[in-house]
Amino acid sequence: MVTVVAEDGENASHLESPGSLVRSFLQREPIFCALRVLKDKGWANPDGDEHFKKQRSKADNVGEHEQTIFYNMMRQIAEELHSQSQALSPSVMPGDVVRVLDLCMAPGGYSAAALGVNRGAVIRGISLPTSDGGHNLLLRSNRPAQVECLFLDITMLASEFGVTPVPQEHPERMRFIIDRPYFGLSFQLVFCDGQVLRTHTRPKHRDDFEALRLTFSQLILALQRIATGGTLIMLLHRLDSWDCVQLLYQFSQFAQIQLFKPQRKHALRGSFYLVAKSLQPDHQAAQLAVQQWKEAWWRGTFGGTEGTGLTKQLISPEAMRTILDEFGDKLIELARPAWQIQFEALMKQSFTQNS
Repeated sequence: MVTVVAEDGENASHLESPGSLVRSFLQREPIFCALRVLKDKGWANPDGDEHFKKQRSKADNVGEHEQTIFYNMMRQIAEELHSQSQALSPSVMPGDVVRVLDLCMAPGGYSAAALGVNRGAVIRGISLPTSDGGHNLLLRSNRPAQVECLFLDITMLASEFGVTPVPQEHPERMRFIIDRPYFGLSFQLVFCDGQVLRTHTRPKHRDDFEALRLTFSQLILALQRIATGGTLIMLLHRLDSWDCVQLLYQFSQFAQIQLFKPQRKHALRGSFYLVAKSLQPDHQAAQLAVQQWKEAWWRGTFGGTEGTGLTKQLISPEAMRTILDEFGDKLIELARPAWQIQFEALMKQSFTQNS
């Protein structure tokens, strides 16, 4: 159990930065140090900013052709992930079919890859409606009821996250959802691929907390639907951030974990995938993690003086050091291949060589 010391931004200025503590610990790993030097050179070069600015613009302004490219790219990433981990082939009972839950599903490339491996799989998904800025769903099946997707904002599933009733004073009170999607079902394979979309139309008060709310929304629903022994695959960012370290540490207590970074797609970026196999959702550590995630979702949604959100709580430097002492060597072992891939990709870019 971590020791909570303060709300982020409230009397927390005396605490050592969690990020700086993690990076200080990781200095013992040569490839991490080399990657930091290279990233610093890229950040100092305006050409690097321009490169990623163009990529963001392409992601925000997609037509039908670009959506198909995005769908195929996601499928290729999942296929590469499977070739290294066999993660898309979860264990099932004899005569049973693979059941897949795809959170933030559209356009559906990950589920398409899962269907390619498991022809008889049943796919269920949740995705942001296109009317709110979400992607179109391109995945299709010729089999009736093989693929179904609910279009809703996953961050608004108040009942699923243990909040009933919703506080009367919240400005979006009527938009919260009391239904619990796919309640009573269990899934052997769960994808958590959501990230905050710049095209998502939402009230201004959510901007500062949306990434936090989306992460914990996916995690809570995933752990409350995954079958014992199932596999969870989640898109994450920045291995040297405290949020990632803490999350990986939590999963290591109730699953067999490995990390995957594509070599052909997004190699320049700090994104990667957590692959958690043989997951035990009834383990005490898993139950504790879900409770902590629910509390964090509540703070990000209803906390603060305005009742519309407050950033997550910090833990003490002593608790952080305890986790790093226990998990740090394993973290470096897991992260080393991902850092190597990003380093080699950045070495090929002019903006890391000419700053």
